Amino acid sequence: MVDKQLNRKIKIIANGLLVVIVTLLLAACASRPQSVGLGGTAWGTGAFRSNGERIYFTATSERGTAITYTSGPVSSGWMMGNGQLACASCHGPNGRGGVHNMGMMQTMTAKDIRWSALQNEFDADKFRLAVTKGQDPDGTQLNMDMPRWNIGNEDLADLIVYLKTLP
Repeated sequence: MVDKQLNRKIKIIANGLLVVIVTLLLAACASRPQSVGLGGTAWGTGAFRSNGERIYFTATSERGTAITYTSGPVSSGWMMGNGQLACASCHGPNGRGGVHNMGMMQTMTAKDIRWSALQNEFDADKFRLAVTKGQDPDGTQLNMDMPRWNIGNEDLADLIVYLKTLP
């Protein structure tokens, strides 16, 4: 009788531990950024109409390269995509930007980067300086929340073409 009770308790504890382990494994997998599919993203084939759109949403080029950055908003894991920023992370899916709560009482304001909103201040060269050097058209430095992107000229041109399509 005692052996049956002991065996039952051991089975209950073992099943409980199994549930905890599986839960922890699933949580660990869910918290990692996705990195499958084309260009190191989880989007898959045909998700984007252009390289510029791919860059805007994923910070990867159809040329197979990740577009890296320095500076940018302070990231603590999931708040900014586990440190995997793209333009859409701050400027939103429509490019209109806005104020974002970054947690811990920190807010950030992202500029409207639809080309229709930028074209009076920016040409392609000034936009390149803003994106790569964090420099406003008047020569002043942009806030450090703006990442300084390491993006090639072809990819930047593709990004501008995409921004011109945003209404």
